[in-house]
Amino acid sequence: MNTDPQSIFDYIFGLTVPGVKLELSRVQEFMRSIGTPYDSYPVIHIAGTNGKGSTAAMLAAIIDAYGKRTGLFTSPHLVKPNERVRVGNQLVPDAFIVEKVESWRSEIDRLGITFFEVLTALGMAYFKDKKVDIAVIETGLGGRLDATNVVDPTISVITHVSMDHENILGDNLAQIAGEKAGIIKAGRPVVLGKNPSTVRDVILKKCQLEQARYADVSELVSIESVETHELVQHVRINFSGTLIEVDLPLLGLHQTENFANVLVVLNELGLPLNAELIQKGLNQMVWQGRMQVLQKDPLVLYDVAHNLSGLGRLLDSLQAASHEDSILVVAFNARKNIAPMLKMLESWKGPVLYSTFSGHSTVERDALVDLGVRTDQVITSLTAAYQQALAMRKTGDQTICFLGSHYMAEDLFPMFRVEA
Repeated sequence: MNTDPQSIFDYIFGLTVPGVKLELSRVQEFMRSIGTPYDSYPVIHIAGTNGKGSTAAMLAAIIDAYGKRTGLFTSPHLVKPNERVRVGNQLVPDAFIVEKVESWRSEIDRLGITFFEVLTALGMAYFKDKKVDIAVIETGLGGRLDATNVVDPTISVITHVSMDHENILGDNLAQIAGEKAGIIKAGRPVVLGKNPSTVRDVILKKCQLEQARYADVSELVSIESVETHELVQHVRINFSGTLIEVDLPLLGLHQTENFANVLVVLNELGLPLNAELIQKGLNQMVWQGRMQVLQKDPLVLYDVAHNLSGLGRLLDSLQAASHEDSILVVAFNARKNIAPMLKMLESWKGPVLYSTFSGHSTVERDALVDLGVRTDQVITSLTAAYQQALAMRKTGDQTICFLGSHYMAEDLFPMFRVEA
């Protein structure tokens, strides 16, 4: 048996295939071969374009604070794949990954299981091994054909849906919503976050088809006030007449909407909305790359916003937090439709620099210039871009914000001595 973690990681990274290989039948066969571990615990299954990861992270941390052993599966990772699978704040250890992948290797090769599908199976098997009381599982891409959609969830959650992965999920909002709605299962309750009417109509139709009860967060929850103090949002939320006040450690107005999703799911689970326990969960949550503070003096933020909707929410949040002149350092993934985002960034009040991150998936300098970015805006590396941003600061409180991709973290975290 191979017990070397690096060779095992090299093997599973080698399972990454060009394009996207969405197809459930072989995943279901693989899951049956390893004992359908997800049948051992209730699952909250979360899909959406933006906010699904933050909703999942908050929800798992808060349920854990209620005294329930909680598993959390998210994607992608920032630095190492272990980040995708955790129980409480403990990441799945290398030893578990090595043992399982070695024992599954022949089936992985026979069925052509991909990197994401292996990580999904590892998460589900780890949750069974740790005897979790409940698992919070975020979809990777879409929903209907996503590898996580083998589960029969206790609750399905759909966060904000917008345009992304159009070449895979569809070229209009209704089609994309239809793919997300694929996680809705017969008779299982559905929680829908704030969404445009096009998305709501698709989800409601699917709920009616599946006879699934439907809870619309926008109808149940109103955000009374949000005040930002020292990088924390003090939020007052009215849930059907009950006022909940908490300090939210995730910055950005969109995070208050994600927190509203969490409150409705807690209610669906039958958990009392105890502000003290909710705050305890929020305080112990670990969730990086979402207006994350990399450094306080000068203030440096990092956000993984990587589609038009996510970028718009980030820029709105920076303005709401009085950082409307922030210096933006942007690096995009080559698989994204970046032209609309470049257009949006043209209207930003502060300076905008563009850069690249390590790895083959970054948008290179020439591609940026071809899309209209000025050559003087393109800096060769994130380190050099940061030095340029420091030199451009006009006031002592002018913020620098890195944004554009999860894949930036591998370069950024060492720069600022941040641990994943």
